[in-house]
Amino acid sequence: MSTQGGPTGNVGMYVGREMLASVPEDRRDDYLRLVEEISDLKYQLGVEVARQLPRLFQEQDDTAVERYLDQVRSIADVGWKSGVEVAKQLPDLYHAPDPRIADAYIEIIADATQGTPDDDETQAFSSELEDLERQLREIEPKQQRAQELKSLLAARDRRDEKRRKHAQELAAALPPILARLRARHREVYMREVRLVASADPEAALEAANTLLDLLNSERLSHDGAAEWTRRGLDVLEKNREVGRGYFRMGSKYSLDVLEELREGLALRQVARVLKLYATALSGRDVAVRGIDEMETVDRFGPDHIILPADMRFFQDDDRNFTAYKVAAAHGAARIEFGTYRFQLDDVPETVEALTERYGNSAA
Repeated sequence: MSTQGGPTGNVGMYVGREMLASVPEDRRDDYLRLVEEISDLKYQLGVEVARQLPRLFQEQDDTAVERYLDQVRSIADVGWKSGVEVAKQLPDLYHAPDPRIADAYIEIIADATQGTPDDDETQAFSSELEDLERQLREIEPKQQRAQELKSLLAARDRRDEKRRKHAQELAAALPPILARLRARHREVYMREVRLVASADPEAALEAANTLLDLLNSERLSHDGAAEWTRRGLDVLEKNREVGRGYFRMGSKYSLDVLEELREGLALRQVARVLKLYATALSGRDVAVRGIDEMETVDRFGPDHIILPADMRFFQDDDRNFTAYKVAAAHGAARIEFGTYRFQLDDVPETVEALTERYGNSAA
């Protein structure tokens, strides 16, 4: 059987092409719309109404069609199966001698389908059931949320167990480390290790050993150690594994931060001693300037020595001071032996001989 479908949704499933052809052409859109509305109540109702409407369109006016659909709906509201039978029988009753027969028929079928009003006890049961069903619907999302929370808490319990394990390892590792830590570093060391331990005990195990070496070797000042730790905590917050690598000095970023923060021996701390040292070696008053002062003084001159603003070549101040002394002695020797006082005018014969041999480019 060919059917009519398309823009009318599911109507094509039960409207045969021959049914549609029996409907006046100017009523076909109305026909499809009405069938679809009734079928929304129940598929079987739509099937029966689709069969009966072509006849009604031919035999009845619009008022009768609306009456038919309203009566079918009224019965379907109390029982769709009765509604299907009513949809089938009503068109014949509209031809009865007494027009009231169709209305009486609907009242009888409605009462038969619905039955007598419920007694008080039945109504109470129904009301209680509705309340319980409503409560169950309200509880369902709560039950789902409770299950989600159980899963989340179980995952956290597993993480907490791992955390407690690493905390136990930290408790065993710290005492021997503290025994090796120089007394002047204890306060800052304990503060920084505690910060890391609060965030991640496993990372704190790495930080405990690394900070011991950095502070005991004087590679970082107390402020530098605090900054190094702070940057590591930022990394740890974003990625725990990468953060743990940072604290064990296993990442390039950690090494770069250490190099940036490592202060070494500042020139200002030993400048006076180096001035006296260079003056004694050269036999004349010599000033000691930092390389950061090169904008105001010449790099080379007969009355001053330019040295780095800080010496970080070695990991301890004693050897960095020795490096400063070597550099100061080298500069003092140049001053003593007139390296910066030399001018070409002092050796005119040599300049003349070189010019004759190599041309003006020698000058």
